[in-house]
Amino acid sequence: MKLKCGSECLQEGDQRNPALVFLHGVGTEASYWQVQLKYFSSRFRTIAWNAPGYGDSNTISRFTFKALVKRLERALDELKVSKAFFVGHSFGGMILQELAVLHPERIAGMVLYSTSPAFGKADGTWQKEFLRKRLAPMQKGKTLKDLAPIILRELTGDSPDQAGILLGLESTHKIPNKVYEQALRCIVTFDQRSNLEKLKGPVLVLSGEKDLNAPPAMMQKMASRIPNANYVCLQGIGHLANLECPRVFNQTLNDFFISL
Repeated sequence: MKLKCGSECLQEGDQRNPALVFLHGVGTEASYWQVQLKYFSSRFRTIAWNAPGYGDSNTISRFTFKALVKRLERALDELKVSKAFFVGHSFGGMILQELAVLHPERIAGMVLYSTSPAFGKADGTWQKEFLRKRLAPMQKGKTLKDLAPIILRELTGDSPDQAGILLGLESTHKIPNKVYEQALRCIVTFDQRSNLEKLKGPVLVLSGEKDLNAPPAMMQKMASRIPNANYVCLQGIGHLANLECPRVFNQTLNDFFISL
């Protein structure tokens, strides 16, 4: 069901259960978590949050990680969730790392999934080229609906689940170009490498073998710097494990939560 909470969230499960919050990537929004919302709803109060401008949520004037964390916290407060388990995918994993440093007391445990501890400096050559390549098609009039099939094809591994890919396409179609551009420009400012050793609580670092955006070697190195973190690499999988192989993805998360 949908529940308005400042930024709009999707929610399932008994509100008396522990909260499990899903944070989406830059090219998707809350609806692409719907399989996970249902799967985990027997044990958790499952919540998928929309970043500002995504889904039906309101935009913000300054798209920074601190501002994003503030909006996430406002949504949690309105849902009366003081502490939760979190799953952060890619861009969502960056927001989660920022939250973990600013307000560790809100996190019962977390999954950092196909994400990175840094994206470099916004004025770096690599970062400028990253933005140029991704923004050029939209500057020529393309929409995310036009680009979605190409984007998802580049992000997936060997044999993605077709129902999952359809769900991903539907999610990407909903994102306005302006919001996508804001998020991309925000991502290139991210750097939490110096804070990895400060992350507390149970942590699962989850990667995909075929992921070119968050390569396994980088994520394994990231996990080695987080105290007592678990590291899992899903074979044959790209950047979108929850869509490509929802059964394996859900079971991996379930194994982690059961161990806590």
